[in-house]
Amino acid sequence: MKYLRFILFFAFFIITRVSVAQQIKVNNDPLFIKNKSDSLKRLITGAPDDTLKVLRLIALSNLHQGLWQYDISKFASQILSLSEKLHFTHGIAWANEFIGGIYQLRKDYKTAIKYYQQAIDLSEAAGNYHSENDEFYPGLLNIYFYLGDYPGAMQTISREMTVAEKTNNKRRIAHCNNIFGYIYFKQENFNEAEKYYNLYINNAKELKDSVLLAHALGEIADVYIAEKKYTQSINALFTTIQICDHLSDYSGIQNIHIVNKDLYKRKAIFRLGKTYKLAGDLPRALEYSLNAIQYEPHVNLEEYELASYYINAGDVYKELKEYKKAIDYLSYGFTLSGKMEHHENTRDAAEYLSQTYALQHRYDSAFYFYQLFTGLKDSIVNNETKMKIAGIQGQYDIAKKDKEIAREDKEIAREQQIRNILVGSFIFLLIVILLIYNSYRLKQKNKYQQENNRHQNELFNAIVSTQDLERKRIAQDIHDSLGSVLSAAKLKLSSLEESKKLLSADQQEKYQSTLGLLDEASTELRNISHNIMPATLSKLGIVAALQNLIDKISSHAGLQISFTAHEFEVRIEETAEISIYRIILELINNIVKHAAANKVTIQLIKYPAYINLTVEDNGRGFNYNKAAEEKKGIGLGNIFSRVEYLKGTIDIDSSPGKGTTVIIDIPYKS
Repeated sequence: MKYLRFILFFAFFIITRVSVAQQIKVNNDPLFIKNKSDSLKRLITGAPDDTLKVLRLIALSNLHQGLWQYDISKFASQILSLSEKLHFTHGIAWANEFIGGIYQLRKDYKTAIKYYQQAIDLSEAAGNYHSENDEFYPGLLNIYFYLGDYPGAMQTISREMTVAEKTNNKRRIAHCNNIFGYIYFKQENFNEAEKYYNLYINNAKELKDSVLLAHALGEIADVYIAEKKYTQSINALFTTIQICDHLSDYSGIQNIHIVNKDLYKRKAIFRLGKTYKLAGDLPRALEYSLNAIQYEPHVNLEEYELASYYINAGDVYKELKEYKKAIDYLSYGFTLSGKMEHHENTRDAAEYLSQTYALQHRYDSAFYFYQLFTGLKDSIVNNETKMKIAGIQGQYDIAKKDKEIAREDKEIAREQQIRNILVGSFIFLLIVILLIYNSYRLKQKNKYQQENNRHQNELFNAIVSTQDLERKRIAQDIHDSLGSVLSAAKLKLSSLEESKKLLSADQQEKYQSTLGLLDEASTELRNISHNIMPATLSKLGIVAALQNLIDKISSHAGLQISFTAHEFEVRIEETAEISIYRIILELINNIVKHAAANKVTIQLIKYPAYINLTVEDNGRGFNYNKAAEEKKGIGLGNIFSRVEYLKGTIDIDSSPGKGTTVIIDIPYKS
């Protein structure tokens, strides 16, 4: 009887929810919401059972979700409180979903994710793999996509695919294949993206669902665009438009993944604009890009999608050299994306704005947006993210294989039950296998650790080399480009010297002040360029660069620094020079900041097989053992990393009150 009541209650909830969803689509005005709310509130008051009251509260909350301006937090609190009192898992799950939605609206995404995940965990723990999770998973995925957190999205959709395959829900399997394709596409893994989108197309054909097929063709067109298969992209998109033109209105279908046909048509028009732009047909690109923006107003888009439409149109205007329109469209798309915190759109808008301003010679604005673009690009697409996604996908594949293996083991175990006579031998054999396996696992673990350490060293080496090369490039660019501009400006201004006597006293003073400011700017530019990468190091080598550095520090810091170098008549390779320079600079910085020393001795000697570096000061010293454990506070971490990068050794002799001596040996073959 108890189970029969719950089935009836659950049926009531599903019917009420579907009914509410249908009515909201037909009538979404506040008066309708108020009348329907009053009716449901009377039903709640008269509910003969607390469980039925919870179900009606859920229906009321779903009704208010139809208009987001209503605050549903009070309903969520009632549902949670009453459900916890009843130990009613179904109600607790829905309360968590509603609360997650509230925090999502407030843009507190971290808290929203927590509540959505709790809703999914509770629902699946209770064995509910159907209607509820069709609601819970999309909310969580949307947050991950807004944040550009593709590892989080991959983990979520892998979990949903497991549920979909377990229940053989073909529509959910199609949805999961679509999301897999989208994530791989965003990570520029186009082969995997195309594979999953083709699975999505096959799912749509198997379901005989033209709307899904139109959507799938539009998605795979994005992959063709990225792969520069423009003809295939155009064919897929015109097929999408043709399908949409022959469809009746699908807006009444009760599936959250099916939207009305005009929305897919609008997206196909937008993608055609992108395709023609990349193919070099700018007039057609502009035509389709503007058509997508100006499409029928009743076809609603997510704000981030509309932002991408404006960004694409702005880029076309840029290519057509209509810079004012380009900036107008790109700025609107940039603002809209920033409001939504959509990192990828913001990245694209920043890149195109940087290019447009540069073409107008407005370099300050161009540099500002270029910095935004590079920061966002590095945070969205990086090797760490790709590795996490590959790892999660691997876990999903392994989980499937483990289930198959477990099923086979169960069958084998059943057959072995008739062989009781061999139990003793089997146990002995099992112990031996376990010992062998344990030994093998330890060896594999050690091998893995060694390999991991090697990869870490290689990664650090690559990072250090890239940073040093980038510093050198930036310093050279600053010196060559901005330095030339400042020199030209001063030259132009100096050419007015003969006309100076025609100026008033006030104008002459401003003239002289301007010349002085240009000199200061040139000096500051040289200082900045030198701090990033000393020109002396690139042109004259390590010895000259260090002597120049020491001369500057000695004149400002009040330090008496003695520097000697031997056997450096021939320069060593540039990467070693840069690393040694950075190590000595870090050691001198530590002495100036922490040691309170007045004498420093630096000795650099090149032997046939290695380079020896010794730095000694008469400062206050420090507790080396403690500092070595922490590798922080006085820059030891950076120094150790540099020495490791050069495969060298470091020995530090220091104690409080007795100064410090650092001896570094770096392998080097002349």
